[in-house]
Amino acid sequence: MARRGIAKSRKRKPVYVEKRPAPWWQWVLGIVVVGGFAYFLYTLNAATTGPRTVEKKSNSTSPQPSPETHSREEPDFSFYTMLPEQEVIIPEGEVKTRKRQERVGRAIPGRFMIQAGSFRRIRDADRLKARLALLGVEAKIQPAMIHGTQWYRVRIGPFKHMNEVEKIRTRLRQNRIDSVVQQVAKR
Repeated sequence: MARRGIAKSRKRKPVYVEKRPAPWWQWVLGIVVVGGFAYFLYTLNAATTGPRTVEKKSNSTSPQPSPETHSREEPDFSFYTMLPEQEVIIPEGEVKTRKRQERVGRAIPGRFMIQAGSFRRIRDADRLKARLALLGVEAKIQPAMIHGTQWYRVRIGPFKHMNEVEKIRTRLRQNRIDSVVQQVAKR
């Protein structure tokens, strides 16, 4: 009698697919891509290091200044005198530290401004000023010339205490308006 239910298992031989080498155009494309990437890295490196000039040494006894040294300007370190007169951006950690010092009574007095935005077009600055007015915050637009470009800053303040600054900034954050705290020189 033949047994039913038991099937004979046949082992199939694996079918091997013949592998062909890649076509010539894929090799050429790969070489062009690698070469282009290498050229990109070369130009990127050359742009960051700047042009290199090789100076020839002359055998003359009197040193003559090269024309390049006359055209170069000496560095101007006028920021030592300008910095105390300008406004300084206060980092977030410093804002919290000053607020804590005010509570304890060891705060150094100062004048603070909040800059809510800086725009190239006055109508954008005016739009932010109107938005702040709807929130109950009085802002001013201050024109500033920076590197030959006219900018319009939207500023709030001045404030004497950091607690006032933090109340306004909390309201601005709730309405998704980024701001920067600046300490202004006393005038």
